[in-house]
Amino acid sequence: MELDAPRVLPSNIYLVGLMGSGKSTLGHHLAQALKREFIDLDALIERESGQSIREIFFEHGENYFRNLESTCLFEVVKQREKVVALGGGAILRERNRELIRSSGFSIYLKVNPKILAERLGDCSARPLLQGLDANAKLERLRDLLQERQSFYEQADLIVPNEGSSEKALARITSALERLCKLSK
Repeated sequence: MELDAPRVLPSNIYLVGLMGSGKSTLGHHLAQALKREFIDLDALIERESGQSIREIFFEHGENYFRNLESTCLFEVVKQREKVVALGGGAILRERNRELIRSSGFSIYLKVNPKILAERLGDCSARPLLQGLDANAKLERLRDLLQERQSFYEQADLIVPNEGSSEKALARITSALERLCKLSK
């Protein structure tokens, strides 16, 4: 599935949502459909720091990680025509939200916490869920969603992603095609 009008699409397209919402998976597919480069912000942070997200959290703390995240996002927004999967908490800082708004189009991948908990399975690589049993993990996901939902819902487009990735991708590309037609 390819879009015909890449020149009138927003500069960067940002995928936001909780961990496990499909940002990386859909980001790869969307980038292919749009013939754009895909950037996973968490993977970029790991490359730049030489540490895994988990190591950063446990050795330096969440605030240090959020500072790295903001620094990497600041570098990413300088680029053009990228599809970017943001970390689930990237939208917590107002400056990050401003950068996203000013440099592209954001898409919130909305998923029920129960489905997220099932998707995430073993959470050893997820610092915010580390060591939690199934019930505690679900409760933590609900808390994270409650804390972040108002920020996620500021996205330019909200797409449910509880079924197949193909359906969510079709919804996104359809919305982007409509946007292209409106901007002609």
